[in-house]
Amino acid sequence: MANKDRNKTILLELGKLPENNQCADCGAPDPDWASYKLGVFVCLNCSGVHRNLSNISRVKSIRLDFWDDELVKFMKTNGNATGRAVYEKAVPAFYYRPQQEDCAVLREQWIRAKYERMEFTGETKVHFFGSIPGFYEGILWKKGKEKGQFQRRKFVLSEKEFTLAYYNKEDPTKGPKALISIKDVNVTFQPEKIGHAHGLQITYQEDSHTRSLFVYHESGEEIVNWFNAIRAARFAYLKTAYPTGSDKELRTRITRNYLKEGYMEKTGPMQKETFKKRWFILDSQDRKLLYFKSQLDAEELGVVFIGTETNGYSVSECIPKRTRGNRWRCGVTVETPDRQFVFMCEQEREQREWVEALRQVISKPMQPKDYTSKSRVTSIHTTGDS
Repeated sequence: MANKDRNKTILLELGKLPENNQCADCGAPDPDWASYKLGVFVCLNCSGVHRNLSNISRVKSIRLDFWDDELVKFMKTNGNATGRAVYEKAVPAFYYRPQQEDCAVLREQWIRAKYERMEFTGETKVHFFGSIPGFYEGILWKKGKEKGQFQRRKFVLSEKEFTLAYYNKEDPTKGPKALISIKDVNVTFQPEKIGHAHGLQITYQEDSHTRSLFVYHESGEEIVNWFNAIRAARFAYLKTAYPTGSDKELRTRITRNYLKEGYMEKTGPMQKETFKKRWFILDSQDRKLLYFKSQLDAEELGVVFIGTETNGYSVSECIPKRTRGNRWRCGVTVETPDRQFVFMCEQEREQREWVEALRQVISKPMQPKDYTSKSRVTSIHTTGDS
């Protein structure tokens, strides 16, 4: 007969081991759940996905549930390190491994890819570009520029040509609406912004502007396949552009989430102009603070380059003397060599978060590519909004 207290103690001690003290699927610290069919320790959020894989995984709380001796023995024999050796044996270098803060569809499809589809065991060759290596195509729902409605559009990704194209008509003979170079593409999940659990934002450079496409697919597996297919093409490009770079170095440059996003109010260069509500994105990799009229705009209104303190950049909380037209009271001042920018946040928490995020970018040393980026931005460029 199992000793409930003894087995609980054993499980808690197993969970504290270095190889088990993070969730096997998302890396969250101190996982309180475990799959007694797979032998891995997982967090509460990931345990919910495992419950939907009942033919593959069964989960219990290591604190609250009863465990018999045989199940405890199985957990002692296995654990997260053993699970990784089996289920993550052949994860491609470009494939994104979700973290605890990532959206639900990324975490769910990572778990399903590992345990349900067995994509990374190395036993079968998985083509992440579909049936034709280096080529991926399909239909995505894309937000229209004019009416703002989502419409079906055909997308074609070519690793060989380092391009992503989309068509207004499903017949490719009519030519693409846009042919995008993979060189400057970024892709990130934006479910809340887009209003769909599978929402994806694709950004790229066009005529010194940052353009955005907002897309989704009804299938979680398909949208994550697109995400990783674009990452695969990006990784292939980086391997070509930086042949001496290690996989570890290049992985950090494939795609990135933005450091901070949200609404702030901004005024013009004289600081006498009316404050206007704008959507801001802080891209720490490119050292750019971009702003848009609304969060789903295809093109930015302007961009501020964020350099280092030694180059004359700083950020601080403030209370502006002139606040014509603004509704918010929590100010942020960004000093650049060319001008002072004043932004207003709705709440003090947002004010602190923006200041901390901007300071994080300012504290990073400038790289050679950053000076090229700075010269292109020239501190700020506008299209009718200063």
